[in-house]
Amino acid sequence: MKKFFFKIVSVLCIIVFLNCTDKKAMSETNMISKIKDDAVINFSTYSLIVKFTNFIYEEDGKKIKIPIFQGNSGDVSYDDFLEYCYTKKYLKPKSAETSLVIKADKGRLTKTFHEFLMFYKGNILKDTDINMPAKILVDGGVLELYYDFKVNEVPFVLQISISTGQEDVNTSLIKSIFDVNLNENMKTPIFHYRFWKNYTSDEF
Repeated sequence: MKKFFFKIVSVLCIIVFLNCTDKKAMSETNMISKIKDDAVINFSTYSLIVKFTNFIYEEDGKKIKIPIFQGNSGDVSYDDFLEYCYTKKYLKPKSAETSLVIKADKGRLTKTFHEFLMFYKGNILKDTDINMPAKILVDGGVLELYYDFKVNEVPFVLQISISTGQEDVNTSLIKSIFDVNLNENMKTPIFHYRFWKNYTSDEF
């Protein structure tokens, strides 16, 4: 009788487990299927244009909302975004994007970049001096800018890569990032950015 009882319990546990697993898989599939194709554009290898309204990160059971500049395609969890990119083969499994990309109209790179900064000054960088990033690095005329911020006490870094069109840039002369001349002669005016969760600028 005991053996029969344990067999029944074991079978019921397996059914419950499979049912939960199926529901989770279906939930993830439904979430991925709700992502519109034009919400993610494969710009180049590991660099993507995204049009979501917000990325939703999770940390210790807390949901952390990070707004996306020029986004209007609804919220998406960052994990679902990655799964979608794996499905579309934009990214290799277990990898992440190298950068997100902002395209500007010809001759409007500087204007778009300033709009980008002011957009984030209105939310995640509201307690940050956007005139001067926490760190500025230079690589062949490309500025690498690092802004520290926190959401729900979770540290993040906003990294931005933008071209000045000059080989040598003396960062010690920069008093405000708004005064830096950018490369308006790019054939395709773009700049790159990325969010790093649980990082600070000191780690770059």
